[in-house]
Amino acid sequence: MADINLLDPQAIDYPHEYFKQFRDAGPIQWSDRHRAWIVIGHPELNAAFRDSRLSTERMAGFRERLSGPRAEALSMAIDLLDGWMLFHEPPEHTRLRGPLARSFTPRSVNALETRVDQIVDGLLSTMGQTSGGDVVEMLTHPLPAAVIAELFGVPIDERDWLASWSEKFGVVVFGAVGRDDYDEVARAAGAELEGRLQPLFDRYRAEPEDNLLSLLLAEENEVDGLTQIELLGACSLLLFAGHDTTASLLGSATVALCRDPDARARFVDLEGAELDTAIEELLRFEAPAKAMMRTVAEDHEHAGVDMKTGQSVFFNILAANRDPRVFDSPDEIVLNRNPNPHLTFGFGHHFCLGAALARLEAKATLPALFRRFPELQLDGNPTWRPTISDRSPKSISMSW
Repeated sequence: MADINLLDPQAIDYPHEYFKQFRDAGPIQWSDRHRAWIVIGHPELNAAFRDSRLSTERMAGFRERLSGPRAEALSMAIDLLDGWMLFHEPPEHTRLRGPLARSFTPRSVNALETRVDQIVDGLLSTMGQTSGGDVVEMLTHPLPAAVIAELFGVPIDERDWLASWSEKFGVVVFGAVGRDDYDEVARAAGAELEGRLQPLFDRYRAEPEDNLLSLLLAEENEVDGLTQIELLGACSLLLFAGHDTTASLLGSATVALCRDPDARARFVDLEGAELDTAIEELLRFEAPAKAMMRTVAEDHEHAGVDMKTGQSVFFNILAANRDPRVFDSPDEIVLNRNPNPHLTFGFGHHFCLGAALARLEAKATLPALFRRFPELQLDGNPTWRPTISDRSPKSISMSW
């Protein structure tokens, strides 16, 4: 059996088929290519999410490995990532998550529903002026960028930068160190975010409004409030994850439904609780997060595997969500699947803070897209971003 390679072209373009071939060898396997354990089984991954011996703490080690011009180039970007709660464990994780959890609530997200519907309608109307194009460029990327900007209180005339900034910052997040322009892009992404947000910080400190940024700034002087750089880091997390993850979900789900005419025909008529259940199935079927990384904090045995301190572990959500031990007909879209214990948003204290927003955008966008364009179809195969961490379409050429 070949070694698991998360960057194998087959793992990028056809990940479900690729990981299926490794399942018989065991739910946790060692990859020489990545020098890491790969967890591909659902019960094993579910347990791993709950295991405090598998830690997200790694920023200190990352800083220690940097030196010279690269350390200088990545200085601001690393400061931003250090403010990401998902790279920390309690109590630091609890402190960083607290202000966000108090401000970024399901209630605040649900208040956006009407505005999200308006944004979707506007983008679909623009699509309707043509007979085809790249749906990533026309819908799945601009939509979450506009929604997260709305949530933050970014003025309409200043929103165009968000999607391009997310693309640049992804170079750092996904570790694309092989790029010739890696240092340059990393430096620009860090500086650009600070340059864009600092004027908004000043504005909403002086005159708070009904937006997430004003709520976060209101806690600055509290004992457990965020420092200036931590606030920038928290914003970079929400801006990046709120855009990139949801864009990936919308694109992948669109492709999946176009490839399954029967599921698509049933999906367009769903509403209410039935639509909620169907969205959960699409989240399972094509999880936007492919693999999350952990570090072994202490020697232990996990599902028959001896894990040693310092080893890396990849949580392969994409593979676990297709585990036939847990899901009947795992490679089929079953829109009324219930129960559906998918792990797309993680589990425990690292459960995705933006889950409610992702669900809201999917419910607003996907039914509207297929109802507005009943003849929507793929023009060839989509292209996928060659990253370890996410399952994200780079382009989806379609006609309608």
